[in-house]
Amino acid sequence: MIALILRFVVILFIFAFIVYVMKAITRLSFNVRNTAKELRKIREQAAGVGSASTKNTQMLRCAACGAFVTANDAIQIVSAGRSQTFCSHECLQLHAKTT
Repeated sequence: MIALILRFVVILFIFAFIVYVMKAITRLSFNVRNTAKELRKIREQAAGVGSASTKNTQMLRCAACGAFVTANDAIQIVSAGRSQTFCSHECLQLHAKTT
């Protein structure tokens, strides 16, 4: 009788372990699939495929430090009919102090 119960418990543990491993494999494949989708989106955005406009790919030079920044991220000011581009608020403030 004890041997039968022990055999049943061992079979139950083996079954539980197999279920656990199968769930882990399923979770892993789900995560790998989602990571591949996200990576594909990032590559498409970097390549300019899809909804990216030409403004996103245009690079402008900062008037203060000379760094290049995308037109989307640039800070542009117009004063006295002249347009100036800056990469950050810090560069804008630095340029304002020096002029």
